[in-house]
Amino acid sequence: MLEKLKRILLEFQERPLPVITRRDAVLPILEGKATVVTGMRRVGKTSLCRQKMRELMDAGLDKTQLLYLNFEDDRLTGFRLEDCQLILDAYYSLWPDNRGRECYFFFDEIQNVDGWEHFVRRLLDTTDAHVILTGSSSKMLTSEIATAMRGRSVSVELLPYSFGEYLRHRNVFDELPKHLSDDAIARLRHGMEEFFAIGGFPEIYQVADGMTRGEILQEYSDMVVLKDVVERHGVGNITALRRLLACLFNNASQKFSVTAFWKVLNQGMQVKCSKNDLFEFVEHLEEACMLYRTELHTTSEKARMVNPDKVYLVDVGLVRATADDPTANRGWLLENLVYLHLRRSKCQVGYYNTSDGKEVDFHVTDRLSRQRCLIQVCWSLNAAETMKREISPLLKAGGELGINRLLVVTWDEEKKLDGGVRAVPVWKLLAGYEPIFG
Repeated sequence: MLEKLKRILLEFQERPLPVITRRDAVLPILEGKATVVTGMRRVGKTSLCRQKMRELMDAGLDKTQLLYLNFEDDRLTGFRLEDCQLILDAYYSLWPDNRGRECYFFFDEIQNVDGWEHFVRRLLDTTDAHVILTGSSSKMLTSEIATAMRGRSVSVELLPYSFGEYLRHRNVFDELPKHLSDDAIARLRHGMEEFFAIGGFPEIYQVADGMTRGEILQEYSDMVVLKDVVERHGVGNITALRRLLACLFNNASQKFSVTAFWKVLNQGMQVKCSKNDLFEFVEHLEEACMLYRTELHTTSEKARMVNPDKVYLVDVGLVRATADDPTANRGWLLENLVYLHLRRSKCQVGYYNTSDGKEVDFHVTDRLSRQRCLIQVCWSLNAAETMKREISPLLKAGGELGINRLLVVTWDEEKKLDGGVRAVPVWKLLAGYEPIFG
């Protein structure tokens, strides 16, 4: 294993770092803490690490001061915690002068090594290395890593491309213009059409054929189901799991009740599965960063428990590739897109029910300033009935909660409405020209 590790480390040193689209996510390097990058498979976690490597080398760091190891390399199959010392043995035998130098150790998909946190804590305590970790499990973001690392980590969540990153990748704008000309608006609108259709997984933009893109995205979904749910958690009832996933993809941005689906699955589809298993399946998919849930915004714990969560998927392109009819519910896809923007913006997000039972899509809170806003999402406000249906709950919720920032996000309409409500096009919100909190 020692010689194998040496070959892998030397291979990294010999290969040039690829030129990649700059991501907006920042990898903080804090003394005595590991940096943890999580996200669904194929969102670009490794590329973000390479971006950090290039920044370090541009600042004068020698490449030999960078160690990179991917624990999904087939040559490391069966790698165990007791083998981790061999990583240091291999690295320092190749570059002994680095023992007393500042180094950066990048470990991809480290969750594949049971007990990895013990090795990482030892690195932080006994070496001059900064440690950057990636993993496809969102458990590395929450209580599990907090327990494992005992306060010795800082976390970064990576999603597929944002609209701004997409514009940079497609060379529409490297930096967004401060002022919007007619030409800039036209380019932003055109870019939003493609971004809304394809989504933000980086690899997809290397493929011109739409059918091939769809097949790749379906493979992403299958890979998550197989590796991050079935294999990792020993799921045996794959039929029920796939029926659940199909239901979620066909109802993105909607309330989802496990109990209601359990009745349909067992009675209507004749697929036997326990309710507890379904709850676990949803948790596994969320852990794999494929879906996210938002709760009802309320001070009543009981109301929060009896009202179902709303479910959003990690990427609208993935939804289109896996849903039965990818064009049937464009308003739901638009809402999913807005949710991902709010999540990238580090906002606290829930939905809200007014006192007369009408729903507002998003109650949004800035985690630091505690500013709040309410957002409805609909494709168009052209129909008077739609206008009333969207605006009335916003105004009522704003009065009940004391919130003045009220937005309706549409596909491409911008206007001032009654009661201080603003309708804004989605491209303007996602590009940052319309701030979330005003």
